[in-house]
Amino acid sequence: MEENKIVVQDLYGNKVTITPKKDGSFEKVTQTNNQSNFIFMGQTYSDGILYTSKTEKVYWTGEHSERKLVKDMYGRLFHYRYDEEMRLDGPDREDILWTFVESEEKSDELAEFSGLFLLNQPFIAGNETGWMCVHENVDQKYIDELLAPPQEPQMSLFQKIVSYLKLY
Repeated sequence: MEENKIVVQDLYGNKVTITPKKDGSFEKVTQTNNQSNFIFMGQTYSDGILYTSKTEKVYWTGEHSERKLVKDMYGRLFHYRYDEEMRLDGPDREDILWTFVESEEKSDELAEFSGLFLLNQPFIAGNETGWMCVHENVDQKYIDELLAPPQEPQMSLFQKIVSYLKLY
């Protein structure tokens, strides 16, 4: 499958790797940093947009860990998890995860789990280094649009008239 990967840049210059899956869909992974915008589920996101999400429900909040259900500016729900591990031998470790959920009930289910179980696509993960990794599934239509040659913008009637007049 390695040779079937497509690597492109998104609208914001982030590296995007698309890998075919056995079911005919594709996994899209965007690598970015917390200073850049990126595309997620067809919308522009950023670290700032995620952190301005409205808290809908708190599962727990501690000094070094929190878990909650949040709603972003697009109306999407995310199960948010933050964990910090204090280290004496170097920088603290932070794990940040926004897992898209379709309902409060799905978030409630995730509140009972930890670790890799929370990596249900689509999700956005970040850490203390400032790097973020965005995972989602896309379909063939998305791939076709991504790989299509750029379209020339349609000229307005005004632009056509001006262009014609410039000839004389």
